[in-house]
Amino acid sequence: MPVQIVMDRSGDTRHAFDASDVDAVESAERRFNELTRRGYRAVALGKNGKSGDLISTFTPTVEETLFIPQLVGG
Repeated sequence: MPVQIVMDRSGDTRHAFDASDVDAVESAERRFNELTRRGYRAVALGKNGKSGDLISTFTPTVEETLFIPQLVGG
């Protein structure tokens, strides 16, 4: 089951969804678009310790997507 992992100041929040459920996929796509619009970077995590790939479009078959907030210096 695909999961979106959203990092924030308090840790992370996980949003699992059923890729065969149209409503769940639409909700996950809305979340993806909202987070990337707010400056989060989306990474499709690699398997077996391999590095992930930065992604810019929603793909419901990605097993784990990690959303990293934009870093603020200062």
